[in-house]
Amino acid sequence: MTDQTIYLARQPIVDVNKELVGFELLFRATEVNAADATDSVFATSTVIANAFTEIGLDQVIGNVDGYLNVDSDFLFSEMIEALPASRIVLELLETTIADEQTIARVGELRRRKYRVAIDDFIGNFDDFDALLPGVDMVKIDFEKLDELLVPMIVELLAKHKVTLLAEKVETPEQFRQAKDLGIRLFQGYHFAHPEMLTAKRSKPAKLALLRLLSLAMDDAETKDIEEEFKHHPSLTVNLLRLVNSAAMSRRQVVTSLRHALVLLGRKQLRVWLQLLLYTSDRENQSLNSPLLQLAATRGKLMEQLAARDGGTQSALKDMAFMTGILSLMDVVLEMPLADILRELNVPVPVQGALLRREGALGTMLALTEQIEQADAAAISRSLAKIPGSLRSAELIPMQLAAYQWANEVAGAS
Repeated sequence: MTDQTIYLARQPIVDVNKELVGFELLFRATEVNAADATDSVFATSTVIANAFTEIGLDQVIGNVDGYLNVDSDFLFSEMIEALPASRIVLELLETTIADEQTIARVGELRRRKYRVAIDDFIGNFDDFDALLPGVDMVKIDFEKLDELLVPMIVELLAKHKVTLLAEKVETPEQFRQAKDLGIRLFQGYHFAHPEMLTAKRSKPAKLALLRLLSLAMDDAETKDIEEEFKHHPSLTVNLLRLVNSAAMSRRQVVTSLRHALVLLGRKQLRVWLQLLLYTSDRENQSLNSPLLQLAATRGKLMEQLAARDGGTQSALKDMAFMTGILSLMDVVLEMPLADILRELNVPVPVQGALLRREGALGTMLALTEQIEQADAAAISRSLAKIPGSLRSAELIPMQLAAYQWANEVAGAS
């Protein structure tokens, strides 16, 4: 295989409190992979193994678990031993044949402390009955199952003492049903790309942060910003925690609000206020939330895309980061994005990118969304539109840097 470039995406896995506990890692090959008849599934597995050994899991997933789809070739290859058992959950594809060899291999891997899951389960017990007693987890596919069948499947799986994960959860109703049935792990666009069901009044903490962000963008006096913070002690604590985090690379401890504001400067203050909005929900005080991770990754990746000219367009880099961070703000504030932008003094190119995917910033935002969806064809089309003819080989280091930065932000909790 002459071209081993891969696109890497990760989808959050959360617990009942919507706290991040893992990422499913999605690898997609380029068009070369799709068109080359000699490029086998085994070769693609080699790329995956190399990515883990050369890049390192910490950079990709931080301190949570990684979930990885494995085909039969990879399952039986020695390369699997390059992956740390304590960090990886091996997901058996729905096409896996549960024959004696597979059952024996799964048993061997579990004795080595690997965790094994059955992926995309839709109640096909005949296919997996022999394998179910020997796995750790079953991922129930909520997209393909009628909601009336789910309770029956959960009841039948109970005898196997496996951990259940509801995957492809895309609505609040599916999330509620899964929780009510005792499922404790979840994955799907409901958590990474929640839909705003109604435009309703936001919680006080969110509105306070929106006021603070508006003050920061309008270049208000530091004393006015400090005074607004004093009305919200929990937000002050959250800000101090972020400022002291690894993502800020501070060499001195920040001990007070005034000290934090002085050290940060107005530009960084705007950045952290935007991030704090993703942690302002009282039901999710932690910074280890999927929305914060997604927004932070988007912002950092877009900043790097804008910086490819050698950093000469500092304003474009700043606007790119802001576009990525603000792109999920409608979900956080439960308000239409257009209404939020009217409250903030954001540049016109940022507004065009957020509302209509216009201009260079709009193309960069579309690319980050396509990476999250692991849509290789769409990624290739967007790459061709990025100023400076971005090559696919340049994308992976940018993604990894963005993931690492987002992991550091989450680590501040």
